[in-house]
Amino acid sequence: MTEFTLSIFISWALVNILKPIITWLKKGQLTKSTIITSGGMPSAHTSLVVSLSSALFLETGFSLLFCIGLVLSFIVIYDALHVRSVVEEHSKVLNRLLKERGEDPTLAESVGHTPAEVLVSMVISIIIPVVIYSFL
Repeated sequence: MTEFTLSIFISWALVNILKPIITWLKKGQLTKSTIITSGGMPSAHTSLVVSLSSALFLETGFSLLFCIGLVLSFIVIYDALHVRSVVEEHSKVLNRLLKERGEDPTLAESVGHTPAEVLVSMVISIIIPVVIYSFL
């Protein structure tokens, strides 16, 4: 059970530590909003569910619990790639319209993820549990 919990926590913590560092390296700035914003590289939501599924597989094999984790992972990844990207596009259009009307745009414009951001999270979240289960 220790490996299970550590796998999920370490994967999630690692991507949340990497996100502001990668943003700082790409944009040369680090702000409070950079640290707590949605979207960006890598995806913490993806990391959480994929590490859960990976740990479930390592703990129980190809079981009902693993299948439930896999379904949950697909739902969250679909949301990160598709649903949230649509919300992001809507936010950009609405903010532009608000600005044209002289109002202050307030909707967050970075909420979705690119396939690369999701893929990096998936790779991290498969490797971390495998390493933890191999050494503990």
